[in-house]
Amino acid sequence: MIKRGDRVKLTARVAAAFNNNKRPGKFDWTVRRGVVERISANKVHAFVLWDGRKSPDELPISGIEPG
Repeated sequence: MIKRGDRVKLTARVAAAFNNNKRPGKFDWTVRRGVVERISANKVHAFVLWDGRKSPDELPISGIEPG
């Protein structure tokens, strides 16, 4: 179970989807790492602060894994 403060990365499937976004080549999501800032009340979404960013992104917990 992922909890607050854990280092995480995107799963391979989600990273591939993010890499095929509107601006391919801007970021390589397969190597990006971040820290979980908080978990939603229903434990479906996690707010991840990626390394080098100032604001967290909301992602489904099923799309991230420890890393």
